[in-house]
Amino acid sequence: MSVEELADVVGKVAAVATIGTFFAPVFICWNIIKKKSSKNIDPTPFIGGMAMSILMIKNGILMNDPNIIPVNIFGFLLNLLYFLVYYTYTANTGPLFSMLKKVTLFTGILWGYTMVENEKLVEYRFGVILTLLMFTLVGSPLFSLKEIITAQDASMLPFPMILSGTVVGSLWLVYGLLIDNIFIKVQNVATVILCGIQLALIYKYPKKEDKKTD
Repeated sequence: MSVEELADVVGKVAAVATIGTFFAPVFICWNIIKKKSSKNIDPTPFIGGMAMSILMIKNGILMNDPNIIPVNIFGFLLNLLYFLVYYTYTANTGPLFSMLKKVTLFTGILWGYTMVENEKLVEYRFGVILTLLMFTLVGSPLFSLKEIITAQDASMLPFPMILSGTVVGSLWLVYGLLIDNIFIKVQNVATVILCGIQLALIYKYPKKEDKKTD
């Protein structure tokens, strides 16, 4: 099997695994439905997920990569569904729509940027922007690091999403190495490291109930 054929296989496996990770927020949405409230649950993963899916679709178009586009179309639709569940059980929707408007505007500006940038430079520069955005999205749970360490409780971290992100990040990293794409490599090295840190926090600071049971 040639490197190109292996890369194609790994890319397809990574795409399927990515689709699997899109179902991780189902657990969060199920809790929202059971409680009939979205209180104390951050909507950033849903809104950010929709925005990143749209931008990754554009990235796939620029790269002419058939493995990236379909999976992110599916990801956008699922995150839209999660957002609607969150919206349904949110009492005060003002802040929610304020965040949505800002993210939509930002996403539209970036999409428009790709249409006016030099064709020879756009793929590289847009890749840099996506890499920085991915760092922010994947690492966003660590913004609560001080609170987690102080309370010695990492239950606020979404374990299913973090674990699935680690697995998928590893697969895309292998794919990036095979096709020698610097942005796919850098993005997913960062993803694996950031998810690894969060998994370590979950292991070190389990839920209070878990500690009592042990």
